[in-house]
Amino acid sequence: MHKLSQTFRTTEFVELVVLGAGALAMWWWFHTVDAFDWLVDFMRAHESWELDEIFSAVILAGICGFIYAARRHSAAREELKRRNEAESNVTWLAQNDTLTKLPNRRFFEDFARRIDDRPTESGDGFVVFAIDLDGFKNLNDLHGHTSGDEMLRTVAQRLEKLFPNELVVRLGGDEFVVVAAAAAVADPEATGRRICETLAEPVQIAGAYTEVGASVGYANYPAQSESLAEAAHCADIAMYVAKRGGRNDVVAYDEDMRDLLVKRTQMELALREAVRTDLIQPNYQPLVNLRNGELVGFEALARWSMSDGTLVSAAEFIPLADATGLITELSEKLLTRACTDALQWPADLKLAFNLSPSQLADPLIGLRIVKILAKVGFPASRLELEITEGALIHDTDTAVKVLEDLHAAGIRIALDDFGTGYSSLSQLSKFQFDRIKIDRSFVSAFEGDSKQRKIVRAIITLGAGLGVSTTAEGIEKESQRTSLRTLGCQHGQGYLFGRAMAAHEALSLIEVRGSDKALRSRSG
Repeated sequence: MHKLSQTFRTTEFVELVVLGAGALAMWWWFHTVDAFDWLVDFMRAHESWELDEIFSAVILAGICGFIYAARRHSAAREELKRRNEAESNVTWLAQNDTLTKLPNRRFFEDFARRIDDRPTESGDGFVVFAIDLDGFKNLNDLHGHTSGDEMLRTVAQRLEKLFPNELVVRLGGDEFVVVAAAAAVADPEATGRRICETLAEPVQIAGAYTEVGASVGYANYPAQSESLAEAAHCADIAMYVAKRGGRNDVVAYDEDMRDLLVKRTQMELALREAVRTDLIQPNYQPLVNLRNGELVGFEALARWSMSDGTLVSAAEFIPLADATGLITELSEKLLTRACTDALQWPADLKLAFNLSPSQLADPLIGLRIVKILAKVGFPASRLELEITEGALIHDTDTAVKVLEDLHAAGIRIALDDFGTGYSSLSQLSKFQFDRIKIDRSFVSAFEGDSKQRKIVRAIITLGAGLGVSTTAEGIEKESQRTSLRTLGCQHGQGYLFGRAMAAHEALSLIEVRGSDKALRSRSG
């Protein structure tokens, strides 16, 4: 757009010079031959031709044409100005975070490439601080998305004030990076402490004071890394170590942590290959009617068996897929396979499938799922998507729209791990759900703990009052099943009914259950 504007101005200048020279030459010729007097004499001699009126009309047309051209020229300049402004806005939006107005991840990546490409001079060097807020999720849960946004803006302002001459970046969520010149940071440890102290100061939000902490990791470039981007990875690893240490902790990166970086990189490469070659497949855990023991469906659970037979925990690779952007491709492949497998089940059996928080933030997720169902030929009414409370707090407006689209398509929605967050009741009032899943942490202890039992009873009663069914997770003992059934819980899953199994094993279970049901029916 800048080149277009420059070309436009150059062409304008050339045309002005040419037309000006032409006008000057014509004036000189008119003056030399005394053309005007000749024209007047000619019109008088031919009065019957009405040449004076025609000449006047031509002059008026020329004036009008000049005015029109001037107006079109002005409009063209205004349009060009608007295009330049739009280009500037697009460039700004691409490289900056709209909430905090800080540079974003893309800006940081471009900045890092420029730093890495330039020759290293004596005295050059940076300290990279990776910052993650402690307690931010609780703030979002307790006070809502708007308060969380206000806290992020406050954090950004405090970091900019603390580092007025350095680069402060918001990578996303509650993660920030500061790139400071090594010469400006005499004591990185003390600077990290100052970051923690500054961010821990209370903030007044919605008339009440609240606070968050921060975990900080830092690394040096080029002393500890070959590139600025790698230094950011090193600082990120140190930050995770700090986060495990507790609130407001600061950790410096050292070579002992490099193994963790190498392992993380290797795991990411292995995950990409696993997604590409379909090594990650769905297994199916039975969902059972607690009243009569009949099978009502299966929950699809991702299982990754590496080429050497090593099993990778979903708790390890699902967050990694989320962080690396592989979750969309992985989820679509798993859902396609699960729907294809479920087509072989009886038509009354449901398929439950989990969505990650980042997927719920995708406005097009509903369309993606509907396309998969249409491609496979799986009825939307047999699909139930499970969503955790945490997935709903990052972008409430988008989540509401996504759930509305899914419901409109006939897909059922379950609120998973109910009771483990702080926003359960508020989420139930904002969003439409068809099922509540009681978290296994309550089920494992409710028989011997009266408080836990009251919580389980309250969740089941709440579900009944809202007209939604309840499913208990992690049922391992017959006594748990009996107690939950007595309390009014409709469905359950857990090792008592079966572990997650391969597709062919699920078919075998369906056949056995079908035979048992037929036998009971004949006996009755």
